[in-house]
Amino acid sequence: MLPVQLDVEGRIVDCVAYDVSLGGVRLKANIKIANDTCVLVRLKNKIYEVAKVVWSREGFIGLNFENNPKLVKLDLGSIATKLN
Repeated sequence: MLPVQLDVEGRIVDCVAYDVSLGGVRLKANIKIANDTCVLVRLKNKIYEVAKVVWSREGFIGLNFENNPKLVKLDLGSIATKLN
């Protein structure tokens, strides 16, 4: 589990990441966000990734990162050590 902040159209929302991959992230969040909404994901207070909401249910949100997985791996640094 990893603390995450989402910027949703200028509104900052605190969340918890349960699954992080090079393709996206699954978050626990107390907010409803429509599918296809673009958000800015802030990890470890310094890593920013643009993502799109692909699903939402029961307090969880699934996001796909917009960047190429190779770029995401570079951005995530030590978080991505074991990710393929």
